[in-house]
Order: sequence, then structure tokens, then C-alpha cells
Amino acid sequence: MMVKIWNRTGSKIPNKKEAASNGKENLSEEKQKKVHRPTVRNILVLGKTGVGKTSLLNYLYGFDLPVGAGLPKTGKGIHENLITRNGTAYHVFDTWGIEADSLPEWRKEVLALVRKRNTSPHINNWFHAVYYCFSASTARIEDAEIDEIIVPLLQSGCKMIVVLTNSEDGFRKQEKIAGMKEYLRDELVKRLHYDPQLEIIPVASVAGETLAGDAISRFGRTEVLEAAQYNLADDIEKRLPAIYKMNVLQKLGAWKERSLLLLANGKISFVLNNNSARQLIDLVNYDLLNTFGAIDADGDKLEAEANEYLQAAGGKKPLDRRWRPEFSRITYVKGYEYSKGLSVGLAFDVAASLLRSAKSIRENLSRRVVKTYEAIIESMQKK
Repeated sequence: MMVKIWNRTGSKIPNKKEAASNGKENLSEEKQKKVHRPTVRNILVLGKTGVGKTSLLNYLYGFDLPVGAGLPKTGKGIHENLITRNGTAYHVFDTWGIEADSLPEWRKEVLALVRKRNTSPHINNWFHAVYYCFSASTARIEDAEIDEIIVPLLQSGCKMIVVLTNSEDGFRKQEKIAGMKEYLRDELVKRLHYDPQLEIIPVASVAGETLAGDAISRFGRTEVLEAAQYNLADDIEKRLPAIYKMNVLQKLGAWKERSLLLLANGKISFVLNNNSARQLIDLVNYDLLNTFGAIDADGDKLEAEANEYLQAAGGKKPLDRRWRPEFSRITYVKGYEYSKGLSVGLAFDVAASLLRSAKSIRENLSRRVVKTYEAIIESMQKK
């Protein structure tokens, strides 16, 4: 089967040199020390062999990986490599040997990894930057790469940055770059039926000289890192409420199941069944309060982790506390009733206790536990 590609040459246009070296990198050492930087960075770099992925990583993050040999490769698949630098653990995930006939296999593996990490409740597990590399020297973009990797990743909600490596000045290079950008954007709109606003950034990762003796300056680092920081900040702001809500649902669901199990098996005295019921109610309500506390603790931890990444990503302001979806914290009053205006209160008449069977008490309390759970969940969904 023929592989449709884009390959074009154009007229030579002088390259714009990068402005006086990365403005934001010129912060004083004292100010840099005040920023508490995250200790984990997860990076996924994709692209065909030979497009300059290793050189890009060296340029962006100050690594010293061997170019040509690239990252260690032990066989097919995605390989994680740990690189520690300035107190930060960089987990670099690299693919190799991506060719047209193996792209469907890569798609499954890449998508599974991205979905697993980016749906984690812990930001440390997310991919903090995802790069797809094409070489501006060859100006070659295969439709298979778009169909099998880029489009599925965008459809899954993954934010990526397309890096046009080897974008240093050369014969018709600027027209090649313009053509690659136009072609990729047009093809993505055709497949997705909307403009994904994908960042496509030219980069020259290696300094040197041309055959004619002209200097080759590196450029693009600031633009790429700022785009990655923006993508991560946007992910944090959009994902955190959903993660928090899911945690609330899971913890309240676990409380409901524990409560129903307790009520089904808890001891109820034949004569003093009213007192027995009150003891069960106290246990259920105490567990509910602990559940609320655990939800708040998880939210605080998630918020602190998010703020750590946000502050490192350009000194963004901490999250507004209102990012957490609110819900009614229905609990007991005087140890015997649920409150906050919901008609789920429970009080036993001592005089009638002898007439109540253990079965009816269990059923009554179980209904109130379920009703309380449903009322809390409904209150969160209305916000």
C-alpha cells in the first residue's frame, strides 16, 4: 500500500535569530531559589528514527545524551529512562523504530500509556510535556503518523507540541517550514472537523557552522518550554475538578458500602434495641465525618501538588479554592440525626422499642444511609 506523504521545497528566506537568549532564564539566582520546583517531570517524545529527538531533549533540558545512539534501546516499545538533573527526576519516555508498517502497534501502546498516566489522580504521574517531532530538513509528514498517532492522541484529550527539528537556515528551509505547518493544520482539521490549535514550533537544537562557514545558532527552546508549561497549566485547571469529584464519589460510595455492611451485621439487642440503634447510628456518622476529612485531605494534597507545578510553570498564581466542586456535608446533630434541612432524621421512641424488630431497624437505617448518600451526590451534581 502506498504511503501518502507531504514533501515540498521552496525559496530561501533568511532565518530569524532567537532574541537575546531566553528572557525568563535570566532571573537572578536568588529569585530562582525561591521557586519550589517539582521533583518529577515526565516527558514523552515521539517521532520517526533520525528526526533529532535526542538533540531536542539535550537542548530543552540540558541533558547530555549521546546523539546518534540516542537513548538506550532494548527492543520494540516505549522505554522509560530516568535522568536526574538539578534535583529534578526527568522520566523520559522515548519510542524508536516508528515506521509506517508498525504505526498501528505503536498507536495501541502509546495511547494506553498516555491514558493510564493522564487519568491518574496524582499530577506526578501525568505526562508534563508531549512532543511529536518532524524534521524540517526532509519536510516529510506521513499521513500514517497523523492517522495512527497524532489524531488519536488529540482525540483522547492529550495536549502535544509538534516540533519541527533541524529548522536552522538552509536552502528553501523557511518555505518548507511554512508548508509543513499549513499541511499539518489542514489535515488535522479534515480529520477532526475542528481546529485543535496545535502548537507547531520550529527548533534548531544544535549549534555549529554550515558548509559555507556561516554560524548556526540554536533557537526555539523558549517557545517550546513555554508551550509545554501552558499546556500543563491548562491540564491542571481542567482535570483537577473531575479528579476531585471522582474521589468524592469513590469515598462516599465506600462509606455507604461499609455502613450497609455494619447495619446488616451489627448487634441489636432484643429489649434495648433503641440503644443498639443509636450506637450503630453513631458509628455510621463517625465514619461519615472521617470520610469528609479524608476527602478534604486528598483535596489539599492535590491542590498543593498542582500549585507546585503551576508556580514552576511561569510563576502562575495558586489555584482558587473554588476549583473544588461543592457538596452538602450532611451529618448528624446531637449524635442521632442527619441535618441540613434534609428529612432523613432518625429518633427512636424508647416506649416503642420493644415493638420494633431487629430486621425493621436494619432496614430503616439502611434506607437512611442510602438516602443520605444519594442526597450528597445529588447536591454535588447540581453545583
